[in-house]
Amino acid sequence: MKKLSIALFTFFIYTFAIAQENNDTTNILWKEGYMDIHHINTGRGVCTFFILPDGTTMMVDAGDMDDTYYAGPDSRSWPLTVTPAYPDNSKNSGEWIVDYMKQVYPQVKQIDYALITHFHTDHMGVIRPDSKLALQGGYKLTGITQVGDLVPIKKLIDRSAPNYNFPLDLNKYYTEENSIFLNYQKFIAENQKKGLKAEGLDVGNSDQLVLIKNKKKYPDFHITGVKSSGTIWTGVGNQTQEYITADSIVKKGKFNENPLSLAIKLSYGKFDYFTGGDNTGLQGYGLPKWFDTETPMAKAVGKVEVTTLDHHGNRDGTNENFLSYLQPQVVVEQTWCSDHPGQEVMHRLLSDHIYKGEKNIFATNIQEVTKHTLGYWFTKGYKSMFGHVIVRVLPGGNSFYVLIAETVNGKIQIKKSFGPYNSN
Repeated sequence: MKKLSIALFTFFIYTFAIAQENNDTTNILWKEGYMDIHHINTGRGVCTFFILPDGTTMMVDAGDMDDTYYAGPDSRSWPLTVTPAYPDNSKNSGEWIVDYMKQVYPQVKQIDYALITHFHTDHMGVIRPDSKLALQGGYKLTGITQVGDLVPIKKLIDRSAPNYNFPLDLNKYYTEENSIFLNYQKFIAENQKKGLKAEGLDVGNSDQLVLIKNKKKYPDFHITGVKSSGTIWTGVGNQTQEYITADSIVKKGKFNENPLSLAIKLSYGKFDYFTGGDNTGLQGYGLPKWFDTETPMAKAVGKVEVTTLDHHGNRDGTNENFLSYLQPQVVVEQTWCSDHPGQEVMHRLLSDHIYKGEKNIFATNIQEVTKHTLGYWFTKGYKSMFGHVIVRVLPGGNSFYVLIAETVNGKIQIKKSFGPYNSN
């Protein structure tokens, strides 16, 4: 009888564990204590939606793209191609993002934190001839302004608020027709009347992006500002260094926005995650030292479980130092263009000479032309090349899964699961 009781108890525990794992890998909805990181595939740029352990919400970027930018041999970026809108073009990307948020977190009433890594369309939106005007404020609805119009944002953080004067006066610099930056400024001005707070990222500190619903319950959770504009965290306390000066980056009145991107490190117990916008890391070729922002960032951050690829995996980023310092188990590539990723970037990602261990690489949307061009060695290096990439961290942060989802007839469905992976 005693042996039977033990056997039944063991069977119950085993059955419960299997049921729990199935729930962790098949249920799209967030649960208390879990942290879900949704890398959303819109085919139109970058957007990551975080549901933190206590239900605090955070978004990093909300881009949109203009098809005409890549249409035909007379376009600026010919012969590159942009991915099709996903799941389709019946809504713009901001509307699809909000639809996605409400499916995975139906109780969402506001976005507690929204971060804009830098001021490019694929990270914040684009104005088209048919872009709709907001009911108030005179701004067009696209990307982050569309998201914020549908779901209120409590705190908006970017690389240059509140003065917007690095490395130049940005309100005078971004004055082209249909300027997405000036549209963004109108959005901020209007929504500040409704309680929106706009701030620059506080580099080196972990008391700006905090849990707001039950912080005391999760003392081992924090988000650290790693970089903003030219300022980079050293990794020691809250010390920072001024790595890029205005004089060094501005040439003939112009500058490169990408290496000014902000970056953050998110930690939950043993689990660490890094994301850094379009930061750059290419060295040599006559490039200035400051162009390699990845090396000092990665040195400060140290080993992580998961990282996104800087600049969508473009060939001017993901250098050897970036990978050897971070040593990620899982890499997420947020893609939308036919040259994502650079071939040499994939060689570095797969190399055991940079760091040992299994490389688990996931992309949101690799184009067919890219697969055909780079070949079998490239495609076999990925666990998944299409879909919403969800990192689901289990309570406490000791382990996590990667889930691949697709939007089918308007509904988000989990198609594959990978893991569990153990946090180190």
